[in-house]
Amino acid sequence: MKKNILYTTMMAVGFLLAACSSDDDSMVEQNIVPAGEEIAFSSSMGDQLEMLGEENLDGALTTRATTEDGALTEWSTTDKISISDGTLMYTYQPKDGSIDGTSCSFESKTGSSFLTDGTGTDGIFYAFYPADAVLGWNGTTVSTMIYTEQKYSENVDNSGVMGPYMVAQATTTGGGANASFEFGHVCSIIDVDLSTFDGGEVESVALYANSQVSLAGSMKFNVASKAATISGNDGAGYSNSLQSEVVRVSEINETQPTVRFFVLPVQQTAGFTITVRCSDGKYYTKSSSNSVGTATTDDNTYITSQSGITGGTLCKPYYKKYNFGTKASARTQNWMAMIPGNIKFNHLSLPGTHDAATSSLSGNAYKCQAYTISDQLAMGCRAFDLRPGYDDSNLNIYHSNGNTNVTLSAALTAIKDFLIANPTETVFILIHEEYTSLIGSASHSTIWATRVWNCVNGFSDYIASYGWKGNLNPCRGKMVVIFRDNYTDGDGTTDLGCGKVGWGSSFSDKSIMTGIGSNTANGTLRYQDEYSTSSSSTKLDNLTTMLNDHIAANETNAGYTFVNNTNIASGTSNVSSLANSVNTAVLGSSTFTNHTGRFGIMMVDFLFSSSQKGDQMFELIHQQNYKYVYKNRTRCSTASASGTDTGVDISSDEYADGGTVYSRRR
Repeated sequence: MKKNILYTTMMAVGFLLAACSSDDDSMVEQNIVPAGEEIAFSSSMGDQLEMLGEENLDGALTTRATTEDGALTEWSTTDKISISDGTLMYTYQPKDGSIDGTSCSFESKTGSSFLTDGTGTDGIFYAFYPADAVLGWNGTTVSTMIYTEQKYSENVDNSGVMGPYMVAQATTTGGGANASFEFGHVCSIIDVDLSTFDGGEVESVALYANSQVSLAGSMKFNVASKAATISGNDGAGYSNSLQSEVVRVSEINETQPTVRFFVLPVQQTAGFTITVRCSDGKYYTKSSSNSVGTATTDDNTYITSQSGITGGTLCKPYYKKYNFGTKASARTQNWMAMIPGNIKFNHLSLPGTHDAATSSLSGNAYKCQAYTISDQLAMGCRAFDLRPGYDDSNLNIYHSNGNTNVTLSAALTAIKDFLIANPTETVFILIHEEYTSLIGSASHSTIWATRVWNCVNGFSDYIASYGWKGNLNPCRGKMVVIFRDNYTDGDGTTDLGCGKVGWGSSFSDKSIMTGIGSNTANGTLRYQDEYSTSSSSTKLDNLTTMLNDHIAANETNAGYTFVNNTNIASGTSNVSSLANSVNTAVLGSSTFTNHTGRFGIMMVDFLFSSSQKGDQMFELIHQQNYKYVYKNRTRCSTASASGTDTGVDISSDEYADGGTVYSRRR
């Protein structure tokens, strides 16, 4: 169907049933409809969507949505419907030249064979639109998918490939000569109007459910009983049936101002966060906390019951329109709002900064970043290497003996404030002792550790407990903290959900420890921190070895968290120049640019700095999440989120049959 959807008008489609009969070897006679023959039926579409108020995200707007927002214009020659008799399923499209506004004749494109008893007894048929959303029929039940990755051309453009999910049941009359369908909606529709957005060319738009209740997932709909079942956890680490609280529409057509989402008919009591990504790599995010989808289904004859949604309640399918407005005052770089929350935290690719707080330092050997921690957060950095000094009672952060005059508390406060303002994001933090030449005594390390622990304890409400073990959603709005020193446990009585791990300067596996004593938490951290060289080619070899021999080799193992450091140094070398050479080498390496799995956490010198190609490094790393989340294994079960879970069940993986399922790109 063209761009819009019928809400209040009734559609009548008339056609002739042209069928010829043939005998086969069975005892049952079939009515055969060859490919190219017309199938005639009449259909109508009722007002089955709750029309919600239009909302301006630059300020409340109380007007109601109008029928013009969704009024059906006409059938498209590429529209496809699926019809089943409860046993067989066939696809039909409008016959060329037959479209007359809201009416047309449909013809079989594949050749159909509907089973009848040959006596002229009326039969029951079931229909679903769009046909491309049908994964299968089983009796009266159609299996379909509300996708987490949707395409603009399918949802809004006049391609007719996808459209509002609708079902119908019809009983034939006159011995099967006629059938009358009445279609009803089984999904909700959200439009985002970008007509006044001034942030640049739009590449994709994402819808995130603030309540983390599912927007997408596998659905079975029984057309006869009008009952919907949303698939829950099926026991697989990854599965095409699991749900997502994020839906993204990509490949935006700039000639049309509206982006359309199809979502599950579930109440969203906390509203939505909408994120726009532009072609220049910038993100703009706005939120509305208003409840959406509050009407009951009592008056909806097309959905009478539903099961399988965790934490959500069935509602009448609704239509809601948001006006995004301008980019002014929008939160920027909320890129994690576009990632489904049931992906494992340690399957993400996080751009990070080595010696993160050094922007204020002078001298070629100490300054590793050009931007403050607050600036880095706003620009998209999500991992930080923080090094409070041994001999500094204020816990100032150092690089070697260079004092940044940024305290650990100030750095954590900047991160906390960012997370409060940007609750879809999460931040990974490595804390390490620095300025070790003035340790003084063995007891000093204990004093330092207690100071650090007490400082971090002040941010306990913003720490995702053992976040490296689970999924992204529990980490949103919080920090995942690991100490690079195995003695950093304070007084040994308070478990903050942080990790601790030994460290060195070479490739290593280290068990992640809890904050109390030496209890081992599930999970292993593997890092590469070979920095004692000034050769970019040697460093690229180390980075590649880490990617190929360790990260890729454990691609299916969710028990591993990876840190791959890009920094190199030799004596008083110029860190800026070395960063440029390493970043250039990584960006020119097909090993990295062609990799489809995770990168892990990459700590980079001069991230975002264009003169050191740090801006390109950010794009390379954070964009890897979309290759991995949307093009490879897409779902990870919340219920099985543990360090011992492999995270992948090959038998049900999307690539098991050579193509994607959950986020398939048709």
